[in-house]
Amino acid sequence: MPVSLAFLLTLFLQLLVAPAGIHAQNCFSSQGCADYSNYGINSTVAATLEYDNIVTGAGQTIARDVNGELKIFGRYTALDGIRNLLSPMPINNIMFPGLTGTPLKAGIGSFGSDAQVILLTTDGLWAWGVLNSAVSSSSTVAPNRKFSKIPLGLPAGVTPADVKMMFVTYKSIAITTCAGNVHVLTNSNNSGNAVARGDGSTGTPAGWNTTWSTVQKTDGSPLTNVVATRGGWGMFYALTGAGELYTWGSDTYLGTGTTETAVQNRSRATLMTLPPADPGDGPIKMIGLTADDFIAPTYYVLYQSGKLFAMGAGSARARGYYTLTNGSWNVPEYPSAGNPNAPGPLMTDIKWISPNETDPAYPSINVINSAGRLYNFGEEVYGNLGRDAGDANRYPGQSPTLTGTDIRAVESSGYNTVVITNCQPNFGIAGDNFDGSRGSGIASTIIDDDFTFNTAGIKVCGASNTDMPEINILGAPSINDVGEYCNGTTVELGLSPAGGTLAIRSGTANLNTTDNTISFTTAGLVTIGYTVNVSGCGPVEVIRVFNVNGGCTPNITLTGSVWRDDGNAVINGGEPNLANNMWANLTGPAGEVISSVRVTTSGANLGTYQFLVSKAIINEIGAGNYSIVLTNAGKRQGTILTAADVPANGYGYTGTNNNGTADAANRTGKLNVGDLMAAADNSTLPNLSFGISNDPLVLPVSFGAITAKIIGGQLTVNWSTLKETNNDRFEIEASVDGENFTTIGTVDSKATNGNSDRDLEYQFERNATDSNSLLLSLGVLALGAIGLGATRKFRVLFGLLLLLGVSGFIVSCKNQIHNLWKMANCLFVLHK
Repeated sequence: MPVSLAFLLTLFLQLLVAPAGIHAQNCFSSQGCADYSNYGINSTVAATLEYDNIVTGAGQTIARDVNGELKIFGRYTALDGIRNLLSPMPINNIMFPGLTGTPLKAGIGSFGSDAQVILLTTDGLWAWGVLNSAVSSSSTVAPNRKFSKIPLGLPAGVTPADVKMMFVTYKSIAITTCAGNVHVLTNSNNSGNAVARGDGSTGTPAGWNTTWSTVQKTDGSPLTNVVATRGGWGMFYALTGAGELYTWGSDTYLGTGTTETAVQNRSRATLMTLPPADPGDGPIKMIGLTADDFIAPTYYVLYQSGKLFAMGAGSARARGYYTLTNGSWNVPEYPSAGNPNAPGPLMTDIKWISPNETDPAYPSINVINSAGRLYNFGEEVYGNLGRDAGDANRYPGQSPTLTGTDIRAVESSGYNTVVITNCQPNFGIAGDNFDGSRGSGIASTIIDDDFTFNTAGIKVCGASNTDMPEINILGAPSINDVGEYCNGTTVELGLSPAGGTLAIRSGTANLNTTDNTISFTTAGLVTIGYTVNVSGCGPVEVIRVFNVNGGCTPNITLTGSVWRDDGNAVINGGEPNLANNMWANLTGPAGEVISSVRVTTSGANLGTYQFLVSKAIINEIGAGNYSIVLTNAGKRQGTILTAADVPANGYGYTGTNNNGTADAANRTGKLNVGDLMAAADNSTLPNLSFGISNDPLVLPVSFGAITAKIIGGQLTVNWSTLKETNNDRFEIEASVDGENFTTIGTVDSKATNGNSDRDLEYQFERNATDSNSLLLSLGVLALGAIGLGATRKFRVLFGLLLLLGVSGFIVSCKNQIHNLWKMANCLFVLHK
C-alpha cells in the first residue's frame, strides 16, 4: 500500500561533502602544520627537522602559522615585487592572483636591499622580487619581477610531493628530496666558476644558470641519503642520514685542521672531516653555514647532546672564538662571567641554531640554549643582533633587551633577527626597520637594535605557546592589493581563547565587543589588542594592526539579502529577510574567495549583506564570471568555493532575484554577478538576493507514494515524484542508527534536464543477502534527491526498521533526527 507523505516522510537537506583535499606528503603528512612541528627549541632528530618555519631576508619575513598557512611581509613582498606589505598577509590566490596549488615552502635570497622570494606549491615553483637575487632572470627561470610561475619548474622527475627541504640563499636554490638526492639551480658565478652546481661543472658551461643540476660525489656518483642541505653564496653544505658531512661550491673548507690552509673551489660534493665529538654527544642534529663574500664561510654542527662546533672563517668572530683567526672545528664559548670580552664555559647545551644564510655578507649566528636564552656572535650590521646599532664584530653575548629564559625559536639574516618567546604572542624583531620589515604597519626608515614586539601576532608552527591569545579574521576581509583594509567595511574577529578583553589601542574605528566586529571609519593605522590571562605568564596581550585605506578607491559595492521565499523568487512585503546564520562569499572566476561577510542577524538590516571591494584586487584577478555563494560559516580568503552549503535548520534554496529579475529555477545558492572587471569604478550592484524556505511544497522535489520491501532477499524501493526542478539523480542510503548514512545505490532522474511537472515513477533494487551488505543490519533507509551540480540533497527518511528473521519492514519514526521540518505521526506498515 502507498504510504501518505504527510504521515510517513520527513524531508530535510544534507550537504554533500567532497573528500578532504589530498596534499603533497613531503615525506610525511602536510595537513596543517604536522610536517613542520619539529622546529625550534623543542626540535628533536635531524631526519624530520624543519629549518624554515620562519625565513627572513633583507627586510622580508615569511612565517608558517599553526594552521600551516604561510604569511609574508616587508620590502618588495607585494604582488608586483616592488611595493611593500606592511603587515603580515597570507600567501594565497587573492594577494597573489594566479597562484595555483597549496603553498608548501618558501625561501628568500637577498643581498643589500635586494631580495627575491621563492615559493613552492603543490603546483610548482614561483618567484617575485628583485631579479637575479635568488635565480636567473632568463625567460625560462624568473623573467618577471612580479609574482609569476617559474617556467623551468622542478628538476626532472621531482614533484612537489618529493621535496623534503627547499633551501634558498643569494643566487641559488638547493632542493633535497625525500629520497635524499640534492638538486641545485644556481645563478652564482663566483670567480667565474659554476662549481655551486655540484655536478662537476667548472667555468661557465652553457645553461649553467638555467638548468637544474644533480649533485654528485667526487667519484661521479649521485650524493644520496641527504636529510638537510644548507649553504651560502656559491657554496653548499649537506648532512646525510649516516651522519656524514659534505660540501661543494666556491671557497669551501673540509675541516681537516692544520693541513687545510686555504679555501678551495670544489665542483662536486666532498666528504668533510667530522668535528671531534665525544661518543656521548650522539648523532648530529643540525647544520648551518654563514658566508663572508670577502673571505670564507663558517660551518656549524650541532649534536644531539647540545654541543656546538664551528669551523672556518674567524675574521668576524663567527666561530664564537675570542680570536679573529680561521681554524678547524672548535666549540664556541660563552662569555666569562667577569669579562664579557673573555672566554668562559663551552657551548655544550645548545638546542637550536640559526646562522645568517640568506645574505652573502655579514657572517653571524643566533643560538638558543637549554635554558631558553638567546646568544649570538659574528658581524652585526643595522643592529641585526640586537646588541648595538653600530656595525661591529661581536664576541658571544646577549642582547641587553632580550636576556630572559623563554626564547622558543630564532631566525637570522644579514639585516634582522626574529624571535618567538614563550609568553609573548607577537614576534620580536631587531635590526632593519625599513619598508615594513617589522610587520607593524609602518613604512619607517630607521635602524633599531632593540628587540621590539610591536608587531603582529602569529602563532608560529612548532614554536609558539599554544595557550597564547589569537585574533583571527572570520571570513575574508575587504582589502586592496597591498593588504590595506577598505575604509567603510566591517571585519568580524575570531578571538581565542574566550573570556579576554578586546580594545582599540590606537587609531579610529568602531569596535563592537558584543559581536566582536570592527568597522573602519577613517583612513590610517588601527591597532587592536586582545588580553587574556595565560597560565604561567599572567595577562598576555596579542595585537593586530590594520592599515586602513581611504575607501580602496576605486571600488565596487555589491549588496543583497537572504529572504524567506514563498516560492516565486519575488521579494514582497510578505517575504521577510532571514539571516539563518549564513555568510555571503564573493568569489572570483576560479572560485577563489575574495571576501566573506556574515548576513546581518538583527536590526533594520536583518538578512542583508554588503561587499565593498577594491577594484585593484579585481583587476589583478582578471576577467571572468564572479559569483556570490552562500555558506554556513565564513571562508578564509583564497579558499576555492564552487558550491554553496545546504542551509541549516531544514531550509532549502528556492531561487534568486538579481535587481528585480526573479529566477525561481536557480536553487543552487550561487548567483553569477558577471565580470566585475567590466563594472564601472565606484559603481554599485544592488539587490543580489537569495530566497530560502523550509516549506516542503516550495522545494525542488515533491514526492508521491514511496514503498520499500524485501522479498526473497531482494530489496525493492519504489517511489514517484509529482514535480522536479533542477534534479539530477536520486541516492538511496542505509543507516543503522538513523544518523550516519551510507549510499547503497543511485538512480538518474527521468525529468528532462532535471525538470518535470508530471508524475514520474522510479524503482531501485539490490540484493540484501550479501554477507558484507549494510542491509543485513539496516535500521533506517533514506532517499535523496540530488540537485544539478550536486550542491544539495533532499533526503526523504523512510524510517524503515528491518526486523531480522521477518520478511518485511516496519515503518517507524526516529525522534532523534535533528531539526526536521515536521515530525510525522508514527506509522507501522508491514509489507508481506
